[in-house]
Amino acid sequence: MSLGIVPQGGQDVRGCLRAVLRRIIADAGLSQTQAAKRCGTDQPTLSKLLSGRSDSVSADQMLRWMVVLGCQIEINVHPRQQSPGNIKATLHE
Repeated sequence: MSLGIVPQGGQDVRGCLRAVLRRIIADAGLSQTQAAKRCGTDQPTLSKLLSGRSDSVSADQMLRWMVVLGCQIEINVHPRQQSPGNIKATLHE
């Protein structure tokens, strides 16, 4: 199964990564407290991030947390020929 997340409206790369991180935590059956501990942060910070109420966690940090939670990260860039490009975050299971 793969979860493709494409930015909608004002959503940015961080918004896509936030959705993927939320899914990773849920699929692992972790509480926010457990996930936060593994990631080296606290539950309130993680909660604010996952609910979109905080900009204090960078995209880079979210990627590092995904690795800590057992994910392998690949970033692929493909040139577009005609139309403007797009950004998509995909979680492969």
